[in-house]
Formats: sequence, structure tokens, C-alpha cells
Amino acid sequence: MVSILGVGLGVASLLVVQTVMNGFGEEHRLRIRESFGDCVIVGQRPLEQPEKLLQTLRADSAVSSATSYAEGPALLRQGDYSAVAAVRGIEVGDLHQPARNYVVLGAFDDLDDGRVILGLGLARQLRVRVGDHVELWSPAMAERAEKGKAPLPADFEVCAILRTGFTEVDDRAALIPLRRFQALWNLGPRAHGLILRLKDPAKAPDTADRLSIGRSGLRFVPWQELKKNFLEAIRFEKTMLFFLMFIITLVASFSIGSTLFSAVIRRTREVGVLVAMGAQRWQIIALFGLQGWLIGALGILLGFILTWLILFFREGILGAINHTFGDGDMVANIYQFSKVPLHYDAHDFIIAAAFTLLVTTLAGLVPALWAARRKPSEAMRDV
Repeated sequence: MVSILGVGLGVASLLVVQTVMNGFGEEHRLRIRESFGDCVIVGQRPLEQPEKLLQTLRADSAVSSATSYAEGPALLRQGDYSAVAAVRGIEVGDLHQPARNYVVLGAFDDLDDGRVILGLGLARQLRVRVGDHVELWSPAMAERAEKGKAPLPADFEVCAILRTGFTEVDDRAALIPLRRFQALWNLGPRAHGLILRLKDPAKAPDTADRLSIGRSGLRFVPWQELKKNFLEAIRFEKTMLFFLMFIITLVASFSIGSTLFSAVIRRTREVGVLVAMGAQRWQIIALFGLQGWLIGALGILLGFILTWLILFFREGILGAINHTFGDGDMVANIYQFSKVPLHYDAHDFIIAAAFTLLVTTLAGLVPALWAARRKPSEAMRDV
């Protein structure tokens, strides 16, 4: 039972880490695609005639949709409360706008030139609800104020609040119509960039390379290149944690080896009787080797059950860890998520089970070989 428990804990620790790290990676990839699109087109300066380029790109067979956008920082104020927001001007009629799926209060379709959509964290900072009004100060307004003019702030009614679960977005995002952004930032008809939604996001690098031919003044950036270093860091961290957690299974294999050695020693006389009755060496090896395999198989089953239990109660466990060892919500502060994301990968479970069975079988093979080498006369004397 101790050996089975050791194997189960090793398998559970390995799978919990892998599942959580898979969740972080998948959620970041999803948020990158939803925030920046499958491919982002930018230039050294704002795009002068985005509509012409949009018409050409929309006709491409690999493009599902294409929209223009503009973004920049602004100061939002409501009464005595203020906050710096990342304002993005979007095309309201874009049916592929991901923000539509994350609206928790209000309605996305109410967005117009006099209304704004705020992230949940930003709305809490400003102490506003749907129907309240906020004042917006853009950098262009500050420039006019420096020249002696006294511009009035833009007044917006909060028409919706969105919650993505990604704190970087929820705490800063403010969405307004693109034409209103262009007016407040003195952009005119220009846009900061274009966002492409592709029919096959996995082929974004190839599509970006193909579309960039003949457009030397523009950069076509696939979503895989956005925050590439961060995604690579998560992948490397997952790989390193896999090997570190697998060491626990190796430690459990020593427990299996010692357990079976004790069984062999206690049953030395029985082994001698079996050999004297004509048992072959491979049968003795199979007898004790099978015990190691069964311990590994039962340990894997226990590990799967423990993995499900730990991940099911992960929020309570994380809360206890934050309360005991942390300072605030470590997941939100480090990985920018309000909850621990999960992504089950059958490949990880298969690899963990295969490696564990291999190690536990080999651990049981060593005492089995020792038992098979005993001569019947020697085994019968060891009572």
C-alpha cells in the first residue's frame, strides 16, 4: 500500500503540473488571438488608407474577416476616481469581435459614439455601473491644453461591462467606436493597424508570409509571434517541471524495489520449493516482476483519481496557499488569470502512465532476477 501510494502521489503531482501548465499556455494563446487577432498588420506610421487594403484582404481565400483598429492610453474619470485605460477603437459592426462573448452586464450592440464598454476591473476602479457616465481625456486633448486651449473632456455612458478572466484586459480595457477614437486622437481616416481572422489560425505564419509579398511597408505579424518569448517560457517551464516531477516517481520506484526485496527474502524457502518442483527461471522472474507491474498499474489508477480530486478542488487549495504563503492572488499577479485554467492533454496521461509502468516494472525486475538466481539447495537452507 505504501508503494502504491508513493506511485500514485508521483503520478498525481506530474499530471497536475502538466494539466495546469497546459491550461496557462492554452489560455494565453486564446487571449492573444482574441486580443490581437490571428494576424496583425501594422506599419511604421498609421495606415493612411486602410479601407482599400481591407477590401483586398477580405477577398483572400484564407481570410475569414478583416477589420481596422486604433488604440492608445487615456485618462478616465468619474467623480473623485480616475484610472489610466488602454482604449481601443473598434468597428462596431464586426460580428467576429471577441468582446461580444465576454459581456457580463449591458449589451455590446448598444455601443455607439456616445457610449463605452469597460473591463470589469476598470469599472470597479472607477466605481461605475452600466448607465453611469465617465469622462475621457486623450493625449491629443492634453496637447491642445498645452497650447493654451481649454478642451472639454469627452463624455461617455457605460453601456456594457466585460469580463474575460484575463486581468491585464479586465483592469485596463475600454472599447469605443473607431470613428470616435479617430476624432479624439486626431487620426482622421487613418488607423493604427488591421486585424485578420483566419479560417485556419494554425497556418497564420504561412499566410502572413504570403500576404506580405509586395507590401514592403507593412509588417504582417502572426499571432504565434506575439508574446513569443512568454509562450516559450511557459513551454520550457512545463518541460522542466515534467522532469522534476518525474523524479518523484523514480523515488517511489525505490520503495517498490525495497518492498519486493523484502518479499523475496521472506519467501526464499518458497522460491526454493518452486525451483525444486521444476519452476523455470523466467517463471520466478515473472512471479515477482508481475508484482512490480501491478503496483505500478494500481499506482497509476490512484494517481489519476488524485489528479481529478486535486484539480476539482484547485481553487480552494490555491486560496489556502495564498492565505498561508502568498501576498494576494499569485495566479492573477503572475499569470494574469482570475482562476487557474486547465487543459487536459491525453498525450501527457499516456506518457506518464507508460513511463511509470516502465520504471515500476524495472524496479520489480531487480529482486526478481535475484530470486531466480538462487539455487534450490541454498534457498531451502535459508529458513
